[in-house]
Amino acid sequence: MGESVVPAEDAGGGGKRGRRKGKALIAVGVSLILLGLLSLAGVYVYIFYTNRRAQAAQEELRREWERDPSSPETGEVTVGDGIARIIAPRIGLDAIVVELWGLDDAENLKRGPGHIPGTAYPGQPGNCVISGHRTTYGAPFRHIEQLTAGERITLLTASGRYVYEAYEQRIVKPSDLTVLEQGEEPKLTLTACHPWYSAAERIVVIARLVESGPRE
Repeated sequence: MGESVVPAEDAGGGGKRGRRKGKALIAVGVSLILLGLLSLAGVYVYIFYTNRRAQAAQEELRREWERDPSSPETGEVTVGDGIARIIAPRIGLDAIVVELWGLDDAENLKRGPGHIPGTAYPGQPGNCVISGHRTTYGAPFRHIEQLTAGERITLLTASGRYVYEAYEQRIVKPSDLTVLEQGEEPKLTLTACHPWYSAAERIVVIARLVESGPRE
């Protein structure tokens, strides 16, 4: 009666099945890791591609703007033109601002920060609203959150130099159009998607005009 009730040929079956199951789990794990790495690589390739595209567009816009800048002061502005140069040393921003045809002008926004039509132009009474990408297409507004109270943003146009000082920062929903509201006071509003790699909200920086004069 001391004999095993398990046939000799099956005695090691459980061990073999366990090893096969372990190998299968390892294979699945490796596959998931590889898929994750490929996805991550795809994201970096996309960002690299869009950054190169934006860089080329900015170089072209800068050449055109320095040679024959559009003049918001006289109303000589065409959609797609560079209308100003925006500089914010705190976040390493130095770019040509493009005139958009509307809030949904995704193509021109790929070329650089975009001025929202219907809002004031730099230096004029009212609210000058400029939108920019934060993670792709050169990410000109990548570190916009660092433009806290007291930080300065300069806008150069064909004939003017306008310095704004940030005084407010807020997070809003994409549907919140109060950021476009106008008024008598000349101010600047910068907007970008928030948080990084998401369009769930918008980060907004508001600045008031503190200096103005001829372009140097």
